[in-house]
Amino acid sequence: MERINVPSLKKAGPYSHATIAGGLVFISGQVGLNEQNINDFESQFDIAIANVEMILKTAGSSIDEICKVTVFISDARFFDAMNKKFQAVFSGREPARTTVVAHLPREDMLVELDVVAALAV
Repeated sequence: MERINVPSLKKAGPYSHATIAGGLVFISGQVGLNEQNINDFESQFDIAIANVEMILKTAGSSIDEICKVTVFISDARFFDAMNKKFQAVFSGREPARTTVVAHLPREDMLVELDVVAALAV
């Protein structure tokens, strides 16, 4: 098992950005917060997916290798916007997905992405 951390990405606690085990990359939940603290769903989704891509690259994988995404959204009203963003990112290569409306740890968190990907071969 190998633990992956990306020095340029902040962490909110004691965890690794990802763990590689059994040929899979398990990415810790990524949110879309940054220094600008953008309170816009689409922007937060873009930041979260960019974080996922950075972690996958560091782990030796890519967005094309994503097997499963669990999307946590803070409000059901974001569901349509999430579907549009998801389609734009994964068009033609959509991974399995679960979407959950959840109370996220901070009020300004609108989306969190939990991802499992295969290692690139």
